[in-house]
Amino acid sequence: MDSQTLHKTLLNPRTYQMPEADISFKETHISRLYFVGDRVYKIKKPVDFGFLDFTTLEKRLFYCQEEVRLNKRFCDGVYLGVADIREHEGQISLDGPGHTIEHAVVMKRLPEAGMLPQLLTRNDPALPDRMALLARHIAERYLQLESFGPETDTPHLEVVKNNWEENFSQTEPFIGRTISSETFAVLQNYVRGFEKDHAELFRKREARGWVRDGHGDLHCEHICFIDHDIAIYDCIEFNRRFRIADVLADLAFLLMDLELRGRHDLAATVRKNYFTIIEENEDTGLLLPFYQVYRAYVRGKVESFLSDDPNADHANRKAAEDRARKYFNQALGYLCRSPKIILTCGLMGVGKTTISRNLAIPLAAKLLRSDEVRKELAGISPRERCEEDFGAGIYSENSSRSTYELLLSRALSTLQSGRSVIIDASFADRQERRRFQAAATKAGFPLWTVLVTCDRETVLQRLDRRHAQGEDASDGRCELYDRQAQAFDPVEEHPGLLHADGSEDTPATIARLLASMLNEA
Repeated sequence: MDSQTLHKTLLNPRTYQMPEADISFKETHISRLYFVGDRVYKIKKPVDFGFLDFTTLEKRLFYCQEEVRLNKRFCDGVYLGVADIREHEGQISLDGPGHTIEHAVVMKRLPEAGMLPQLLTRNDPALPDRMALLARHIAERYLQLESFGPETDTPHLEVVKNNWEENFSQTEPFIGRTISSETFAVLQNYVRGFEKDHAELFRKREARGWVRDGHGDLHCEHICFIDHDIAIYDCIEFNRRFRIADVLADLAFLLMDLELRGRHDLAATVRKNYFTIIEENEDTGLLLPFYQVYRAYVRGKVESFLSDDPNADHANRKAAEDRARKYFNQALGYLCRSPKIILTCGLMGVGKTTISRNLAIPLAAKLLRSDEVRKELAGISPRERCEEDFGAGIYSENSSRSTYELLLSRALSTLQSGRSVIIDASFADRQERRRFQAAATKAGFPLWTVLVTCDRETVLQRLDRRHAQGEDASDGRCELYDRQAQAFDPVEEHPGLLHADGSEDTPATIARLLASMLNEA
């Protein structure tokens, strides 16, 4: 039976002898998951990516059994076993009569309300405490895991090198699709240089017993809070060299995922609490960013595979492509984390906020919006409309001066804390731009200006749409656009000036900006 026919059969409740059941479905690059009542049935795709091989029924059975065995280390009572999918006289059943055509891992269905991504989406007020508990839970589990050293296994540095070279080889076909050629080259040079310069550090960590048989895929989607327990599931079973790694590599995955979701506060909580159990030393500051780059890059590769899967529907492929590009940008962003100040500059509606928000994530930068600060000073809600005439009311010269003064003060405070800051504002006044540059120079931090432009027709359409929705702090309106354009002081070319077209693809724009900051630093 071909995979598509089997897929349709597994979407039929009668296959499970539950004719009234609602069945939902999720797909990854290597698996199909069927959610049926209080159970989940996970089928491995008959694929071969080099780093995994599920092409025969025997191999799929073996890895189903391994998945159950290995995951029981991290969550009790969730993995129930392996079911045989059998065919008899044209009928498909689980563990019924006939010959076996496929195998499925059987799991208890975990509560959606306890899934970490759900908790993050609704910003559960208990999240800081939950994440502190999770970090300590992970650290305690990892202290109990089996360790490996050069006397019993391949030297870990060689494994790291092989994994990275495989990553580069397998992502090369996606250059120009999910990763730019410049991003690919920058990351490849960084990785190879790090491996060479810090070879002794890898050897020292291994000798001290920090290379352990861990999870290998520890990110938010594999964590569920159940009452007073924590289920960490879906570890890597298909390739031990991805699972046996430095304990910092799994921590790095969770930190990277939280940061990609914009929760740098929770990432800091996890890191702090993890290191109350496992010792932190000078190695941490060097290795964590390296492994965060690794984790983001691998996720970009995995999503690239799904984007290229001919058996996945178009919507899933497009979503996977978009996620892949964000992951590769996240990997690149870890190389640009030294504190800096970034100013957006441009007319209303050109796309400054979109670019700022998407640039802040890989840089772990604090985002300050002039629209929000202006209304804060006026004592009104960010969503409250202030449809003043151009240059009047809270948009007067005095109000604007106060707004930019507070933005500068907060930016300098953020920089002193060791974090980059992005100021989303028009910076139409040449003198304000110069004042920020002088303050950054005096404080010893680099400043970049991102000049965002966009064609007038697109901008006016955006302003109309945004005004109708009424969900943004900006009060920009079509009738003000030309007056702002007339009053806007021209921006001269200077070191640190970057250009962005607000009508172009956002992930591609972010990749170019990050690469430019690296190249011109």
